[in-house]
Amino acid sequence: MLQYLDQDYAQSLESELQERLHQRADFLCKHVVIAGEKFKAYYLRTLVNLPVTLSILNQIVMDKNNDLKWDALHSMEVDASGSLNALFDYVLKGKLILFGQEGFFAIIEPEGAELSRAVMSPNSENPLQSAFDAFTEDLDTNIGLIQKKMISDQLVIETRSVGNRALKKIAMVYLKGTTLPEVIESVKKKLDENAHLELSTVRDLTRILGHPKLTLIPTYISSELPEETVQNLLNGKVVILMDQFSFAFAFPAIVSDLWSTTLDVQYPLLFQVFLRAIRGASLLLSVTLPGLYVVLNSVNPELLRIQLAITVAKSREGVPYPSLIEALLVLLLLEMIIEATIRLPKNIGPTITMIGGILLGQAIVQAKLVSNLLIIILVASAISNFALTSYMNAVGVRLYKYVVLVVSSIFGIWGLEAALVWVILYFASLTTCAVPYLSWSVKGRMADE
Repeated sequence: MLQYLDQDYAQSLESELQERLHQRADFLCKHVVIAGEKFKAYYLRTLVNLPVTLSILNQIVMDKNNDLKWDALHSMEVDASGSLNALFDYVLKGKLILFGQEGFFAIIEPEGAELSRAVMSPNSENPLQSAFDAFTEDLDTNIGLIQKKMISDQLVIETRSVGNRALKKIAMVYLKGTTLPEVIESVKKKLDENAHLELSTVRDLTRILGHPKLTLIPTYISSELPEETVQNLLNGKVVILMDQFSFAFAFPAIVSDLWSTTLDVQYPLLFQVFLRAIRGASLLLSVTLPGLYVVLNSVNPELLRIQLAITVAKSREGVPYPSLIEALLVLLLLEMIIEATIRLPKNIGPTITMIGGILLGQAIVQAKLVSNLLIIILVASAISNFALTSYMNAVGVRLYKYVVLVVSSIFGIWGLEAALVWVILYFASLTTCAVPYLSWSVKGRMADE
């Protein structure tokens, strides 16, 4: 409803608002005319398209006699209190504040500046047999993409703001009747308890939700695909969208997310089982291959048949240092190549790293710094690592294989087995959003996939 303040109080609000925002170069105060009535407009020019907003207002609130229809302002007005802090927050959120004569003021939802890109194809994911639209930086657009793909009265969308110094708007999305009540309650409780914490990164989000600070595997699933996000909702996960962030985060992650993707349901059942089996085998190989090379080469060569043991020994002929140092050297070079591929521009990155990897691998073998067999083993391990379902999962596996490598070089095959047992026990100890990590489905039963 329209609000009228004491004129002296309204003038003090205006002066205090100008004083508080005078250091903002994009903060403006302009005299505008709407349907013949004069107003002072306070706004941020980087967030508000004032000419278009005034044009719309004039079309809405002008009657046949070109006079102002005050009641028509309701269609664009935002309910708010007339306090300085409230006005300050609304200016920062991109609202238009109008001060008129006789103490009248209103907070208007303006036409925003064009700051967000249009819906485009995904950049970091490669969907197969799926829609090619991707999330953008605008929260409302992302919510609309989800609602367009899931027309259901069970879909629940809750928005809230997090942070004190810098407010960040987030949306919590879940499917009522599918998501477990304890998962919803766990996420809501943490968001309410930690609403004062600042939110600017994904790590801040996991901190707000109370997830472990140090973990080998991500406790969430990130995706820029609305189609995959819808499948996560159908699987009983809670999805959180952050304003000005083009990814959706599904909570909680479980162990099957290491080798299965929600888009696998697009394939026939036999294909789906085959692909997930390949990813499961890739997970095991990426973790164990480097450690197994050191075990069979230096610590427990008696586990091999004599012919194979001799072949392995010949491959290291002339290498001047132990297998552990040899493996670490090549692993670190592979990590550098992977990171260089990510950081370099897309038009030259793959070409440079491919040529550099080939030349470097050939030269390092000819110089007898490493064996041919090790190059084969570690390249196979790297390829297996990236057969996993997401980049974040691949980083965790890349990190843990160094633990397996060091333990295997000290304790041999028993160390390799102990490292695998320990990681299973570690997974068993994890519980996020009231769901154990070793659960087969977030819905508490076998997934319907």
